[in-house]
Amino acid sequence: MSIPLELDGAKVLKYTKNDTTKQLSLMVFEEEDGSTNEVPITALAIAQYDKDDRYYLFLCDQDWEVQNDYLLDSIEECISFAEDFGIFNEDWSER
Repeated sequence: MSIPLELDGAKVLKYTKNDTTKQLSLMVFEEEDGSTNEVPITALAIAQYDKDDRYYLFLCDQDWEVQNDYLLDSIEECISFAEDFGIFNEDWSER
């Protein structure tokens, strides 16, 4: 799947490879029936909404669907935060 230009309406500025063989994190959602749904996070993206000075670090699944996000003050802060997921400066590509 190709890298989207936007995620949740925000313009993608930087992104990682979406490697479905490498799990960066795992989101566990509880369903209404009490069962759980596990969604592997396989890619990260840094995006920005129009007229907003802050940046979002999006945690995405194999289909580039946003599963979670973090609102941060700078791209550098997003890159630094992504190190917790094993993503370093050289792992990012630019749009």
